[in-house]
Amino acid sequence: MSDEVPAREEIMRSTIITVVLTSVFLILGLLFWVWTNSEVDSPITALDDINPFIAIILEVIFMFGMFVFLTVTVTNLRHYFTRIRSGWLEIIILLILSAIIAYLMFGTEVAAASFVLFLGFIAYLYLLQE
Repeated sequence: MSDEVPAREEIMRSTIITVVLTSVFLILGLLFWVWTNSEVDSPITALDDINPFIAIILEVIFMFGMFVFLTVTVTNLRHYFTRIRSGWLEIIILLILSAIIAYLMFGTEVAAASFVLFLGFIAYLYLLQE
């Protein structure tokens, strides 16, 4: 990563955008969770009629999007308030928290697939440092 420090306005603008995107992905994930646990007809039943794996793939995408934007939000907020870049502790805590959320909402399969994508994103962040 570069040593340039962005202006506080840029950090705040980026934080607002990532909070909104994190919320959007979390709300979409919650909607899918409610629809999969309901007995009434929902968009999930239509997706299952087309292909039963489409809903699972969308659930993984929602969890991955939430993790990515939540990670960016936390690192931006840490940098904004302390002027210190985020460490790996915050990212690992978010990894564990997001994996638990995915497990509680969608089960083992979605949590495992999401966890693999989370690790891939963390590897990408590690490679960005050099």
